[in-house]
Amino acid sequence: MAKREEILRVAAEMFYEDGFARTSMDDIAARLAVGKPSIYALFESKRELLSEVCNRTTQYAAAIAGEAAVRVGSPSTRLRHIVEQLCLRVIEGRRHLSVLFRDYKHLPPEALGELAENFHAFNRSLGALLREGVETGEFTVQDPVIVTHAISGMGTWIYAWYRPEGPLSPEEISFQMADLALRMVKLGGDPGPTAPE
Repeated sequence: MAKREEILRVAAEMFYEDGFARTSMDDIAARLAVGKPSIYALFESKRELLSEVCNRTTQYAAAIAGEAAVRVGSPSTRLRHIVEQLCLRVIEGRRHLSVLFRDYKHLPPEALGELAENFHAFNRSLGALLREGVETGEFTVQDPVIVTHAISGMGTWIYAWYRPEGPLSPEEISFQMADLALRMVKLGGDPGPTAPE
């Protein structure tokens, strides 16, 4: 019997390659070389598979921001952690995000609700961190809501332009994106540590 993570990996690949509507449970079972009952033992439907694929990266993002909100360290240190980890997760889960933005219309209402809650949870945690930085005098932010959307957007959009064969590693990209976020909230101040050579 195929394992849950293996089924999700293959489903994500096939939804990414062919689209949700053109991918059948028979297609997924054939690529896994298992019978459909093995998939239905773990997932009730193709829509449930899509829901888990689409929610995967947003769940991680919400967890990253929530954990950073209570992490020990300065607002700058915690913001760098959030942005770097978000970017790494987006790069790792770029196929999931591509499927999400293309096929979200096929998601059931409960999955759309979970996506919205993950999005709001990330923004709440990041916004609270930005306000903390302003209160301590570490950040200069005119509108934390706008900055929250700017940081979230620039990190998420990596899914559309990242290429594994590019000149920079995921870690180098994530470090540079964190630098940009810190410069955004410090108005040209010191972004923190220099990237290792």
